[in-house]
Amino acid sequence: MAVFMWLAALLSVTLIGAYFKIFYRKRRPGEPTIADGHFLWGNGEEFNTHAVEFLHKCKKTLGNIFTIRLLNQHLTIVMDPHAYESFHKQKEFDFDPIQKQVNMNVFSFELKDSQKLIKGASKMVRGNYMANSVQNFVNNVHLATEENLICNKDEWSQDGLRLFCAKTMFDSLYQTLFGRAEVNTLKMYHDFEVYHKYFNFLWLGLPRKMFPQACKALEGLVQQPTPDELIKRDDISEYMRTAIKMLQDLDQTDSEIIGHNLVYLHVNYNTFRVGFWVLEYILQHPEAYGAIMEEIDDMVYAKSSNNNSTEEDVSITTHELERLPVLESIVQETFRLSSGVFMVRYVNGDTWYTLSDGSKHLIRDGDRVAIYPPALHKDPEVFENPNEFKYDRFIDAKFHDKNGAEIKHPIIGFGSLCPGKRYALIQLKWFVLYMLNRFEFEHLEGEKAELDFQYHGHEIIPPKKDVQIRYRELSNRRTLCLE
Repeated sequence: MAVFMWLAALLSVTLIGAYFKIFYRKRRPGEPTIADGHFLWGNGEEFNTHAVEFLHKCKKTLGNIFTIRLLNQHLTIVMDPHAYESFHKQKEFDFDPIQKQVNMNVFSFELKDSQKLIKGASKMVRGNYMANSVQNFVNNVHLATEENLICNKDEWSQDGLRLFCAKTMFDSLYQTLFGRAEVNTLKMYHDFEVYHKYFNFLWLGLPRKMFPQACKALEGLVQQPTPDELIKRDDISEYMRTAIKMLQDLDQTDSEIIGHNLVYLHVNYNTFRVGFWVLEYILQHPEAYGAIMEEIDDMVYAKSSNNNSTEEDVSITTHELERLPVLESIVQETFRLSSGVFMVRYVNGDTWYTLSDGSKHLIRDGDRVAIYPPALHKDPEVFENPNEFKYDRFIDAKFHDKNGAEIKHPIIGFGSLCPGKRYALIQLKWFVLYMLNRFEFEHLEGEKAELDFQYHGHEIIPPKKDVQIRYRELSNRRTLCLE
């Protein structure tokens, strides 16, 4: 009995010691206020339930900077709407440990020289390389539409909108990355849908074995061609070809290279997710549908009149695509509502960080510091009726904080280090333009997608479920081509 009591006391002391070492924190002078939370999982439950509402509540009581805890990780949140540039430039805020954490915890690999890869391969999503990839994507959208959809001018076809986008946009993104091949892209899409549900838990470090469905989905995702097989394909993207060769030169294993390939497919998967929401919001709002169709018709008419053309095809340039004001506004508004991206950095050394109001705050060495754009995107002090979709919100618009100062970056749809922002936006806009010019869409009665807020922290928040639509090919439409 005495031995049992001694062991129980020892266990209690050990557990208490572990708690104070892993979870407990005492605020130091100059550090941001620590948000109250559960003694074990901190603020995880509140963040998981509705991150934006939780962070807005913290901002009201704690100000523009405060610290929360997700399990054993302390995270300082910056809510200053002017902080984007200073956050990005703060040299002690390091992304490299974060990408290593995500790569290892989520995709089971580690890059031997991430900076070399990012610097070298990133050139392949710019300039002439980007132009060639865009053309491949344009061709693949057309092929996916012809091969995977029922194209009929006389009868409606029915599908889930998300499934429709998977058959067309996700398929096109996959084929553009890896080259055209006999592959079940719908299975790849379904595996990503399952795996992504556990993304937040995995990157925080919870063991993958806790989530059997994630393990099964990953088994499907890694069933890819070998790197040597991929680089033999003529139409593989230059980014992928360059990255694979660089990784092979660094003696990374085939499984590590496949892990890297999944990361890049994951980035493109997010472009697909935005494509779904753009079409969904257009279908939800007839005024947006009417405005974007008028913009497309006006562009086609102007191009045809200027060229005195009677040909069926109408060519537009990338420059013209990027400067369609209604389409641009709809895309920005969609990012504002559906983005869940976390800009997280590791803190290398105790750092005094200055907010736009001049106040200085001590960020602790070894912590994570973050900007959470969705909380800024839905700030009622910046955006009127922030939870409503307004298709023209960003047409010739500027945004200001409560003191009247203009906000330079009102929308943060991508991480500050993402080299392929422009490339992804061109793909997104072309997909939307192509589909709206070719098909008429309608929701089935009572159908409407809703954001699933438990997935805040994902780059793009998924819907609670797919929504049923019907579509048919439009008559007497000119075919759009992208130069």
